[in-house]
Amino acid sequence: MAETFPQLINFSASLKDGAFISPPSASCKPLAMAIKIPEHGSIEGFAIIVDINGYSSIVAHPDANAIAQFTRDVLYGSVKAVENNNGIVVGFMGDALLAFIEKADDVGQCCYEIAKDLDKQCEYLSNNSHAFPFAPKGPSLKIGIEYGYFDVSEIWSDFLGNQKIFAGIAINYAQRISNAEVGNRCLVGPKAYEMGMDSYTYKHGGPYEIEGKKGEGKYVYYQVNLGDVWREGDSEESYWG
Repeated sequence: MAETFPQLINFSASLKDGAFISPPSASCKPLAMAIKIPEHGSIEGFAIIVDINGYSSIVAHPDANAIAQFTRDVLYGSVKAVENNNGIVVGFMGDALLAFIEKADDVGQCCYEIAKDLDKQCEYLSNNSHAFPFAPKGPSLKIGIEYGYFDVSEIWSDFLGNQKIFAGIAINYAQRISNAEVGNRCLVGPKAYEMGMDSYTYKHGGPYEIEGKKGEGKYVYYQVNLGDVWREGDSEESYWG
């Protein structure tokens, strides 16, 4: 049986053109939020999107329960990394999550913790490939980060109740640049780079460009250096990268 983390309630959400609908807070335990979210208005900070690579091939596997467990387990480490570093996860969309963090140093530490958690999962699955046969080498993640202002509104549905909607150019930008490169990657946009993430990028880690959708032009990004994240208590290199 696969090693699992505590169950994470994952509600459906929607991300389209820079808008993200969060899960209903009424269904979650009250938390002392690191960032105060207004009922209406705006917030400023780093938008972080964490997305599982190769998910289309994963969901083609016939064992839906195993896929759901795999998705939950992979994203749970990212949730804790965000919350450990003064951030909040505001929504999920299938194999992805959206989070906000206010300070660059917290973002950098969060990304290192995500990489360490990914490393541990890959190490486990490399020795237990039967656990999730559709991902025998373990999960792979892509992270997109950009800085900006985010408008906050609300929407209601009978099933989900009242939910917050987050919209902003930075969310859209983070999602677009996350699709650049291949394999595990952590990429930041130009505003995030200017606001402190330059300290966490490779010496020659950008700027690079990726074409946007028709009419959008190009998106600029930089690569965050996570290749030197090591397994805890071990002198071998990590699986990240």
